[in-house]
Amino acid sequence: MKDIGQIEEELANKAEPILGFKPSSKIKRGPIGIIISIFCIAIVILEMNRSGVI
Repeated sequence: MKDIGQIEEELANKAEPILGFKPSSKIKRGPIGIIISIFCIAIVILEMNRSGVI
């Protein structure tokens, strides 16, 4: 089995041409990543509420 770090690195290399920059796990763990995560969770909750799941 592959290490999680190796899988993350491979996915980052594949996403680089599409995004124009290489996503880093440091961004995800920093304050920007926390803000993005909270924003995404809010969108998911709103959509689930709108669709009647919650």
